[in-house]
Amino acid sequence: QSIDMLKKDGFSVRHKTTFEEKYIADVHMLLLADGEKLEPEKLKRAVKLKTLGYLGSTKGKLDTGICTGQGVVVFDDVKHNPRNLTFIPKRMIDFMNTGTTYLSSNFPNLQLPRIDKSHRLIHIHKNVPGIMAKVNTIFAKHDINIVGQFLMTNPSIGYVITDINTEYDKQLFKSLKKIEHTIKFRVLY
Repeated sequence: QSIDMLKKDGFSVRHKTTFEEKYIADVHMLLLADGEKLEPEKLKRAVKLKTLGYLGSTKGKLDTGICTGQGVVVFDDVKHNPRNLTFIPKRMIDFMNTGTTYLSSNFPNLQLPRIDKSHRLIHIHKNVPGIMAKVNTIFAKHDINIVGQFLMTNPSIGYVITDINTEYDKQLFKSLKKIEHTIKFRVLY
């Protein structure tokens, strides 16, 4: 049911009983069954991983601290609710498509509307003072008009989503990625 939901939304899915070494460096989403354990060493090598769904309690099975440090959003089913077979993948899909972190177990909760005729940029960074000023200085230097901007933090990370309605060049991305304390940056649409 979970896999069908991801496929229906257009994601390329590999259904495996183990997380093979050859896939670690390239995986963007990971959905784990209850009881699956993901070793910290493997998790650290999953450099492209953006979101992880766990159909059960992660306690003793997954280091969510490592996930947070790498900018990976975790959706955790601690209640073992049968509807979570669709609920957890839906949260993952919403995050990948709109940046929504609502009901994540390790990220600040942020739920946003999709804004037409705009581009959505996500910047995940360590929660230290001055990052937003640096982000907005870069937008100003590139003559970028901001349509909407949302920032949420928790004690360890900051999560900012910026919607812009103008064309941009690749240098903008390079500049945003180079900001000190940046964990991850990506363009959603």
